[in-house]
Amino acid sequence: MNSDSSKYLQIIENIHKELMVCELSNNIGLHGGTSGIALFLAYYDRIIRQKNEVSQRVMDIIEHNIERINSGERLHTICGGISGFGWLCEHLRQLTMLKSEDIDFLDDLDHYLYKMMISDIKRGNYDFLHGALGVATYFLSRFDKKGISGYINDLLIELEKSAIECENGAVKWISVLNQETGEEGYNISLSHGMSSIVAFHIRLYQLNFETERVCLLLTNTMNYILDQVTFTKGSISFFPSYSKESNAGNNFSRLGWCYGDLGVANTLRRAAVVLKNREIENISLKILLHNCNRRDIQINGIHDAGICHGSVGVSHIFWNLYLDTQIDFFRETACHWMNVTTQMAIHTDGIAGFKVYRTEKYGGFTKSPSLLEGVSGIGLVLLSQLNKDARVWDECMLLH
Repeated sequence: MNSDSSKYLQIIENIHKELMVCELSNNIGLHGGTSGIALFLAYYDRIIRQKNEVSQRVMDIIEHNIERINSGERLHTICGGISGFGWLCEHLRQLTMLKSEDIDFLDDLDHYLYKMMISDIKRGNYDFLHGALGVATYFLSRFDKKGISGYINDLLIELEKSAIECENGAVKWISVLNQETGEEGYNISLSHGMSSIVAFHIRLYQLNFETERVCLLLTNTMNYILDQVTFTKGSISFFPSYSKESNAGNNFSRLGWCYGDLGVANTLRRAAVVLKNREIENISLKILLHNCNRRDIQINGIHDAGICHGSVGVSHIFWNLYLDTQIDFFRETACHWMNVTTQMAIHTDGIAGFKVYRTEKYGGFTKSPSLLEGVSGIGLVLLSQLNKDARVWDECMLLH
């Protein structure tokens, strides 16, 4: 994407300038809070300034987050709490931007996070952003630490126990679909559903952890997800937002990281590559190539630029697909959605011109510095497309 590199660099600089001085919230999480800001700033220093140490601003955010924990912050989730901050610290250590002694304090938090993870999964809350699998993602980043494999095994046991077996041998999990109403059902999405379970098992398989058990659960989960395809001639999407069981009569899903074909099919593709399952890999690629043709932002539910459900997240997934497969249609599609992203920087009262879409019920367009929906995520994707070696951060989005 060299032809547009100067445009991307200008947006990156605008984002960096504003995040260097923005007010820090009480949310210390990775996807929704201050840790996501620090992740962008660290990668900015690494890629743009070519410095392999964190800036004073990043250290200030780390100290801010530690003070929040010392003051009684106990939210454990990766999106809004301690495990998200822990993942940031561990990731920066692995990049050698922090030293091991800089993050020794995490050792004192691990058992608490383990208890919360197990409490969540026993209640059926496997949710990546707000439940057990998010905490597990933090523990996977510390897998070489003493005791962590035991934590992961306990989670795997609970996932095995709570899996519901279908007549054909596939497995599924029930979860809350609507937090306001408490409605339950079967969710196949990447953000909150079974595709995140697949992503979790991909990492376990790559770590050579309990491979026989992991392979069985991984394969059976993939089979359930593949059974949810609702595509017929003329359909826009292959998968519904949740499942055929939970989306009776509604076969459409948006184009985005969070729900629908992109997150689901890309996760299936990654699993198929790891398992060397050429049949599922080909099915996944067929679905993803179909989604290259989805360009209408209104029809596809794209109202802003963020990673979660916006244009930059779509671009990033297609860019990763291009780097992994060298299929040029993926590259061209990634460029298209990045151009859409740059055209969304139109809000004079936004951050670097960007705002997050909300319905009027929830206040309309709003500013956000966050990783998941806001400018930290936009900046990280732009950095990744300028430098392909900068994309390891997206492990925290279940994309690597």
